[in-house]
Amino acid sequence: MSERAYVVQGSLEGAADVVVFLPPAGSVTSPYLPIGSRLPASLPAVHCEIPGRGRLVHDEAPASVHGAVGRWAGELAALLPGRRLHVFGHSLGALFAYELTALFEARPDDGAEVATLLVSGSREPGSAPRSLVVHAFAALRREQRPADREGDAEGARLLEDLRMRREHRTAGQRLRAPLALFCGRADAFARPAEMLEWKRFTGGPFLGMFTFDGGHDYHLSGRQEIAATISRIVNRHPNSNSEDLGVRNDG
Repeated sequence: MSERAYVVQGSLEGAADVVVFLPPAGSVTSPYLPIGSRLPASLPAVHCEIPGRGRLVHDEAPASVHGAVGRWAGELAALLPGRRLHVFGHSLGALFAYELTALFEARPDDGAEVATLLVSGSREPGSAPRSLVVHAFAALRREQRPADREGDAEGARLLEDLRMRREHRTAGQRLRAPLALFCGRADAFARPAEMLEWKRFTGGPFLGMFTFDGGHDYHLSGRQEIAATISRIVNRHPNSNSEDLGVRNDG
């Protein structure tokens, strides 16, 4: 492997807390860079990328959610020993975030601690993908022009990631990390009320449901508000009583 499967945004020197962004379906480079740029200078970000595409095109692509997470876990443990990680994942990235947190909690000797799990735009682990998602991705492929090689590659990436989502199996581990939920108010794929099912997968404090204007891709427009919410969560002690956190936004 000639390159690492992550990009660092900001300075890690002296930083006790780091936001780790995990990619959504179809991602090549991180769509969260504009959010990371709005975080305080004291809060750097690390953006994980899926091997087998973009600058990592010559690396072996993961065959499963667990395959992707296994590589990231090793690289993040080496990069961020002793740091508090605040792991944000949107859509498919939320499953990556859950499994990455489970892996770190099962291997405390790796030296990296997940201080908060920030789940965005996703139903809980083990839920079936909505047929609407399947139809939307299939329509995207049909609309690609045969001569549009890059467009076809984009559709292929989406379908491959949807396959990983559909085939994902989890042990349903109950995590210790505090949980915060992020959602677009008009998201038809993962509605705010449905996302509350994530609470069954953590025994740590529930930090709140944070809703934003927009649908499934709300994170592409509400960047300043999302960055400010992440900053407030990080600035609170992760084991504080959720009613006292002062960051709740339950709709």
